[in-house]
Amino acid sequence: MTEELTGEALAARRAHVAEANRKFGKVLSIIGVVLAAVALLLLIGGGILLTWIASDPPGLEASSADDLRGLAAVGMSAVPGVLALFAMCGLVAGEQVRRGGMGRNPAPPGTVLPNATFISRFRVLPTGWHVLWVVVGLVVSFVLVGLPVISWFTGGWPGDVDGSEQFAQYWLIYGSIAFGVTVASAVSLIKKTAYLRALRSGRIVSGRPAAGQKFWRWFDYRWRFDLWLAGLGAMVAVLALTPLSDAVGPGASPEETASVLPAPLSFLALGLLLVIAGVVCTLNFWRAGEELGSGESAA
Repeated sequence: MTEELTGEALAARRAHVAEANRKFGKVLSIIGVVLAAVALLLLIGGGILLTWIASDPPGLEASSADDLRGLAAVGMSAVPGVLALFAMCGLVAGEQVRRGGMGRNPAPPGTVLPNATFISRFRVLPTGWHVLWVVVGLVVSFVLVGLPVISWFTGGWPGDVDGSEQFAQYWLIYGSIAFGVTVASAVSLIKKTAYLRALRSGRIVSGRPAAGQKFWRWFDYRWRFDLWLAGLGAMVAVLALTPLSDAVGPGASPEETASVLPAPLSFLALGLLLVIAGVVCTLNFWRAGEELGSGESAA
């Protein structure tokens, strides 16, 4: 009887801890979303404020303009990046705790240095939500990358804001990061789709290792290099466009444009190759012999 009560009490305690973890994870996720939104607002709001100052509105005194310019400069600094970093920490940890849990590995590999001492398992994000976040990332990327690049060709906003109010380059730098994260998220969606297709087709069989399992487990599962390749490639592709800022547009000559094209095209090709390599690698995740929604620590 005592053992039965002890077992019930233990089960109740585990359920209580799991519920507390879910609530804590939800709080972390909300904090992450808020920080990401604040970072984005600083970037966009700072750009809009600098645009307004550059328009030299009537009644705006020089001292007030300097104060507003200093306020807008917060968004054109490392502050949004720091906020985005903390946002990512909150979202990654929060979603893992909210949708699953982390704990010690009961059977860590017997290596000289600590390796995979902790493991995590969590409920996979539904496809609909995954698609939604990719779309949100694409919208943000268009604002921070698409608008500046288009303005180089058209001579419009925000590229036409110059002098001390110039901010398009800051948008492009942060936009490259946003686009990298978005592409990595899209490749993660491809990974999920390919894995589920392999599972339905019977290619994933318990106890029967797939070809190349050891390599793909190390590459795709342990270090997620497939996503890193895709994200890095997307960033390289965006940053490859920066030399075009002064070589295209209404006032640029064909000779000037042609003289700078080789470097952007080369790095753009490199970025696309990295993204393609990431996609090819992620299509082989099912060979790793591990489930979606799981991971292990580096140490």
